[in-house]
Amino acid sequence: MIDWYVIEFLYPVAFKHFVSKMFPNVGLISVSTLSLYDIKKLYYFFDKEGVFLTTEMFYINHWVYSISLSNGLVFGYSGDGKENRYDIECEGFTECFKILNNILINK
Repeated sequence: MIDWYVIEFLYPVAFKHFVSKMFPNVGLISVSTLSLYDIKKLYYFFDKEGVFLTTEMFYINHWVYSISLSNGLVFGYSGDGKENRYDIECEGFTECFKILNNILINK
């Protein structure tokens, strides 16, 4: 599961950008409400930002991810992998927030 409090704390610029884009008219009342958020919608958000997460099953019960940027830069996965797609997506999206945070700060 994505730890939204960690994302808000470690990557505040990307988190604020996410909230303003995904909840433009409503805002976010509490970070705890994001525990119910469908993380598949993060693909849409990051695709629009030019940060593309790709997950794949390397072999049975071993999932990995890579992150590509719209400028052609690719970040490979350097961990041990996860046993299922959901866990690797959570890890990958956390890394996407880190990358987006750096992109937004350096603009």
